[in-house]
Amino acid sequence: MGVWKSMVWGVLLWHSQSGAICPVWPSARTIEEIARLQQQLADWNDIYWKQGVSAVDDSVYDQLSAKLVQWQRCVGQDVSSTPVSPPLNGTTTHPVAHTGVRKLADRQAVAQWMRGRSEFWVQPKVDGVAVTLVYQNGKLTRAISRGNGLQGEDWTQKIRQISSIPQTTRGALANAVLQGEIFLQLEGHIQQRMGGMNARSKVAGMLMRQKNTSALNSLGIFIWGVAGRSGKHDRKIKPAR
Repeated sequence: MGVWKSMVWGVLLWHSQSGAICPVWPSARTIEEIARLQQQLADWNDIYWKQGVSAVDDSVYDQLSAKLVQWQRCVGQDVSSTPVSPPLNGTTTHPVAHTGVRKLADRQAVAQWMRGRSEFWVQPKVDGVAVTLVYQNGKLTRAISRGNGLQGEDWTQKIRQISSIPQTTRGALANAVLQGEIFLQLEGHIQQRMGGMNARSKVAGMLMRQKNTSALNSLGIFIWGVAGRSGKHDRKIKPAR
């Protein structure tokens, strides 16, 4: 990862200092750098989909993804060859696909998206590990890692040990599929000032370990949405756009 930290910095520095569309390297080197960048993005995607965590800041990932497409166009490569599909892993099927949220590039894009809308639903962005919680007849029956969005790891036994996650629900949530983020509770932590402190990786590590640990009680849960209803007649809820 140290080599790639250097390359990431070099790419971003080149991007900030040069107004050129294509790098000044010979085409052969550009093709080599494209292959390296493709592999790194594929590795990060693998970690993201299997563990539900980001190995690099989203802003860096987005910049490097855009840079990859730009370089591919410079040498005439088909940009569709960029590895973007998540790997298949896990054997437990999500009752409702666990998808991500579309991002907007900048303030101008946000302003355009807001145009014509009078009501908004705003919620905080929690840096955690994605999870699906399935409740049937008021009881937690399954907890599934994000995986590839369609299938993930069965985390039910580990999730039962996290006191912040409700084991029972009632009313409209008695038969529900909830999606959210498991995060590390840090006292007095200000991420903008202190950084992520590798919190997401620590959470993923706790959940991936075979042995149970009391450290699971240091984890919290943020539910960001009701994805659907559980039971024999599963009903998907159309996500907001």
